[in-house]
Amino acid sequence: MSSMVARIPGSCVRLLNARSIRSLSQSSQYLRKNTIHNDCNLELKLKLNANKNNDFDHHQQQYQHQHQRQHSAFSTISIDSLPPYATQESTEENEGTDCAIKASIQSETYNPVRTQQNILKAAQWNQGTGSQGKWNPQFCHEAVTAYTHHLRYLLQLKNTPRTIDAQSQLPPNASQTLLSSHTTERALKAMIKMNLDTHHLSKSVRDLERLIGNIGLTPLTDRLSLRLLEANGKAGNIGRTLSLLNLRKSKGYRPIRKEFNYAIQSIVSAGLYLRKNRNIFLKESQQPEIDNPTRWLDAILVNMNARGVTMDTKMANMMLDCYCSTGRSGKALHYFYKVTREYVDNGSRGGDTNGNVMDGEKGLGDGVGNVEGVRLGGNDTVKKNSLPVFDNRKAKVRMRMNQHMPPYYKFPTDVKLNGDLVKRPNKDELIPRIEWEKEKNFSLSLTAAFAFADSLTHGACGHDPINLDLTSWNILIKACCYRGALWRAMDILNNTLPNNGIEPDSFSYNTVLGGLARVGDKDFMREILTTMTNSNIPLDKYTVQALVDGYLNSGDISGAVTLVQDMFNQHHILPPYTAHLKIIEFALGNDLVYEAKRQVYFIQQLWKYSPREGDSEEFSKVVFLTQKNHKLSELSLKRLFAYFGEELRDEDFF
Repeated sequence: MSSMVARIPGSCVRLLNARSIRSLSQSSQYLRKNTIHNDCNLELKLKLNANKNNDFDHHQQQYQHQHQRQHSAFSTISIDSLPPYATQESTEENEGTDCAIKASIQSETYNPVRTQQNILKAAQWNQGTGSQGKWNPQFCHEAVTAYTHHLRYLLQLKNTPRTIDAQSQLPPNASQTLLSSHTTERALKAMIKMNLDTHHLSKSVRDLERLIGNIGLTPLTDRLSLRLLEANGKAGNIGRTLSLLNLRKSKGYRPIRKEFNYAIQSIVSAGLYLRKNRNIFLKESQQPEIDNPTRWLDAILVNMNARGVTMDTKMANMMLDCYCSTGRSGKALHYFYKVTREYVDNGSRGGDTNGNVMDGEKGLGDGVGNVEGVRLGGNDTVKKNSLPVFDNRKAKVRMRMNQHMPPYYKFPTDVKLNGDLVKRPNKDELIPRIEWEKEKNFSLSLTAAFAFADSLTHGACGHDPINLDLTSWNILIKACCYRGALWRAMDILNNTLPNNGIEPDSFSYNTVLGGLARVGDKDFMREILTTMTNSNIPLDKYTVQALVDGYLNSGDISGAVTLVQDMFNQHHILPPYTAHLKIIEFALGNDLVYEAKRQVYFIQQLWKYSPREGDSEEFSKVVFLTQKNHKLSELSLKRLFAYFGEELRDEDFF
C-alpha cells in the first residue's frame, strides 16, 4: 500500500506575518479570530500516506501528545442524520475522556456506509434535489461533522497498540470507503457548501487535513489535490495553496487555469478580515503583509511559467484586484458623524445632562450617551414601546454630525482652489497633489500595484507581455480610491485612458464618485456628474447611490432627497432600496422629520407609478421591484419612524 501513495512535503510558504497582524488591534477578539493565520508551521501540513519510517513515527508521537485532548473528545451533536455514536452517551458533559469514547465506539455504532452516502449526497448540487430543490447548508454541516467523527475514531484505532501492521487495526474496507480519495474529495466539496465564514472554513479544512494525514492511508490523486486547492483557496490559506501548487507541479499533474484561480482566490479570502476590520489609524508600513500581495502573486506567476500556462488579461485582472481586496485605508476615509442615544426614562444613570459618559455607561458606536430624560410628543406610550433598549433603558437613537470636515489635502475641491498644491503633513514644502500620491511613502501597496501592472506589460516572471484593458485600468482606479489617491485616479480617468485609446465607462466614473463620497466632496461630485452627462456616459443605480452617500456625509440631507427625485424624473434611475432607508435614517437621526417624510412621499409616488410609453423594460422592472419591496412598505416605514421616536400617521399616506 505504501508504494502506491505519495507524501505531501511539510514545508509551506509563510501565510501572514503574525507580528503585523497583532499590530492591527490588541483586542482579544481580533487575536482570537486571527489564530488561523499564525499556525501555518504545523497545522497546514497534510501528511497523506506518509511513509512509515522512524522519523515519521517520532514526529507523529509528538503531535499526538500535543493534541491528545483534541483527539480524545467528541463535540456535542444531536441530529438525526448522524451515526448512532453521536448519542447521549457520547455527548453528555464531562464525558470527553478516552474511556467514554472507547465505550461508545465499541458498541455497534460505526457506520461508514451511511456516513459515506451522506457525504456523497451533500456534495451534490442542492444535495441531489435538482434545480427544484434548495441548498441545505445544515445537512452539509451534519454530514461533514459525522465524517470527521468517523475519522477520529479510525485515528484512535490506528494509534491503539495492537499489532505492527497499522492497517490491520482498522475496520474492514475503511480504505475503500471513508479513507478513499473520492470520499475525501467529496467531503471537501461538502465542506465548501457549509456556508461558513472564512476563518471558520479555514480551521475546518485544516482539521480535516490533519486527520487524513495522521491516518496516512489516503492516496493523493489529481482530483483530490485540485479539491484541496479549492478548499484552501476559499478558506484563505495562502501558504497551503502555494504548497499544493508546487506539489501538483512535482507530481506532473496536468495544469489547468482553475487551480491558479483558486490560488488567487486565497489572497482575496485572506484579506476579507482586513477589509471588514482594518485599523485605519495605523500607518501603511504597520499594516499586515496581506496589504501588499506581490510576493504571492509572483510565486503564482513562476509556477504558471514553469508548467507552461500562458498569462492572459483576464487572469492578470484577477491578480490586480488582489490589491483592492483589503479595503480602504485611512487616507480614503473620514468620520462625519457619531451615533448617540438619548434616554427617555426619568432620572440619570452614570452620566450628566450634558451627554458625557460616566463610569459604567456604554456608548453607541462612536457616540456618547445623553442620560437626560427626553419628552416625547404625540402618543408617548406607543412611541416609547417602539424605542430600542440600551442597558435596560429606552433610548432615542440620534446622529451628531462632526463640525470638522476632512483635511484640505483630502478634499479635491480645496486642493483645486490652491492650484493643485498641497502641504504634506509635518512638512512645509508645497508640491502638486498628484506628485505626492505617486511617491512611494504615500502608499506602499498602491506603489506595488502600479509596479506589478507595469511588470505585466513587460512580461513578468517569463510570461509574454500583455496589454492592459479597460478592466485593468478600472481596477487601478479602484486601488487609487481605496488608498486616498483621488487625483491619481482622476489622472487615469482624464489622461491615461484617452492616451491609450480607451473610453471610460460607468464603472470608471462610479468608482471615482465613490471615492469622493467617502470624503464628502459633493461639489466635485457634481462636476463629475456633469462630465458623465456631457460625455453620454450611462448613469445607473450606483451613480445615484454614490451621490447620495456624498450628500449625506456632507450633512446635506435635503439635497439628497431632492437628488433622488431629480434623478428619477430626469434620467429614470432609482438607487438601491437601501439608499431610501439611509436617507430616512439620517433625517430622523438629525431631527429632520419633515425631510424624512419628504422621502416617504416620494416612495408613495413610486407605489402609484405605472409604466408609461417609452419606459425601458429594465426601468419598469426596477420600479416594480421597488414597489413590491416589503422593507419599503407602509408598516416597515412606520416601524422605522417609531424606532427613532417619531410617528408616521395614517394621514401621512395618500
